[in-house]
Amino acid sequence: MRTLLVLLSCLPALLLATEMPSRIEANYDVLSKGVKMAEVKELFVRTNEHYRIQSITKPVGLLALFQPETIVVTSEGDITEEGLHPLRFTHQRLRDASRNTSAEFDWAAAMLTLNDQAGIRQVALPPGTQDRLSVMYQFVAVAPMNRLELKFNMTNGSKLENYRYQAYPNQTVAVPYGVLKSHYLYTPPQRTAWKSEIWLATEYSDMPCKIVVTDDDGGKVVQVLATLNIVP
Repeated sequence: MRTLLVLLSCLPALLLATEMPSRIEANYDVLSKGVKMAEVKELFVRTNEHYRIQSITKPVGLLALFQPETIVVTSEGDITEEGLHPLRFTHQRLRDASRNTSAEFDWAAAMLTLNDQAGIRQVALPPGTQDRLSVMYQFVAVAPMNRLELKFNMTNGSKLENYRYQAYPNQTVAVPYGVLKSHYLYTPPQRTAWKSEIWLATEYSDMPCKIVVTDDDGGKVVQVLATLNIVP
């Protein structure tokens, strides 16, 4: 399944690094067919012009019995006038290390080093590339405003892909955290049923508050914001 998260990378800088929150704590519920399957706990910390994000996903209910896997994802890098500038990304499964991935960003050489079970390899690093975790907080750094189309490059440690989203501003969405004003982003029609939808909470630093991914076979995974604490 493709990543739940997307990147806004082609916009001019709208916020300076000093204007980003110093700390963001966000908790999400992950649901399938209306049943809660997992919880995601995320922590973003800014230290001067450097950031670190950690995301921990733990299954709950029956999924915790049959697939008791904990996933820890981290992203570290710099904060620039263009937003987040990742330097290192890791995706770790605590019970199955063979599926771990990572990415190293060499911006000076414009090279991205990928590392997964297939081995280590390098690919060209396009400007503005994000990883699958930093992408969420790139919206905080560079708000989408009234853009009608977003294009970006993103890596998950195994590959580098290009994405395109269309946007509708001034929407409303209901999540456990509340009824929130939002920007709605969605992928154009694909050859399969796959699509990705994201709602950004415009009154809460454009944090993603709802994400829906539909698989090729039509199955859906929904991630909704449960709690949020933003420290300026």
